Amino acid sequence: EECIMYKTLAVLLTVLALSTSTFAGFNDSGATSGIVTVKSISDMRDDIPVTLEGYIVKQLGDDNYIFKDDTGEIKVEIDAEGFRGANVTPKTRVRIVGEVDNDRDSVSVDVDYLEIVG
Repeated sequence: EECIMYKTLAVLLTVLALSTSTFAGFNDSGATSGIVTVKSISDMRDDIPVTLEGYIVKQLGDDNYIFKDDTGEIKVEIDAEGFRGANVTPKTRVRIVGEVDNDRDSVSVDVDYLEIVG
């Protein structure tokens, strides 16, 4: 019985090791094909993951900002951790990653994090 238990444990550890290694390596999460526009967000359901590129042009107070791209503007919510230490001005091009917050009255983006892009 003890031998079977060790063999089962060895198999489980091997499967676990192999499954975690599939997440290692190159991750092209910033591919431009995944970037959406402000205009396209108005038709999206709540909690849909989105990536946008553009500019944060105004702070509305606390964690609320106006984000702008070539198609329009949208309110975004970014907490201090979401900036990840980046200093951003209205001229700094950023990529924001978050989820659509589609209430009955308004559509915004709850930002997980942002990064500065060239």
